[in-house]
Amino acid sequence: MKAIVFDDFGAADVLRLTDAPVPEVRAGDLLVKVRAAGVNRADLLQRQGYYGHQSYGESDLLGLELAGEVIAVGSDVTDIRPGERVMAIVGGGAYAEYARADRGMAVRIPAVGQGGRDCRSLPPGASTARPGV
Repeated sequence: MKAIVFDDFGAADVLRLTDAPVPEVRAGDLLVKVRAAGVNRADLLQRQGYYGHQSYGESDLLGLELAGEVIAVGSDVTDIRPGERVMAIVGGGAYAEYARADRGMAVRIPAVGQGGRDCRSLPPGASTARPGV
């Protein structure tokens, strides 16, 4: 798959497109074909070196929020099926053709209304607010 990576910290010109392995799906995961990825402050700070490392821990690839189509589900996932559209927060990896998302951090995108591009930046706010509701 294609993915956006960087070798050194810096401005946007350090980003480059490369080949990377498709993430493996674990029991509680979704494999998502990324249709849109958000660019947020954490991504910019990571690329500029403010965190002191290039990885969020879950993936060495950039990108924390995405919208896309579920391609595969882990053995413990029973409520989402391949072909459904989701938006999710991920521990890195959204700047790629495919990303692994924990089922608990993914929400279905309604069949009507918002398209994937419009939903890519909703997960951070929604996941913050949900526990308080």
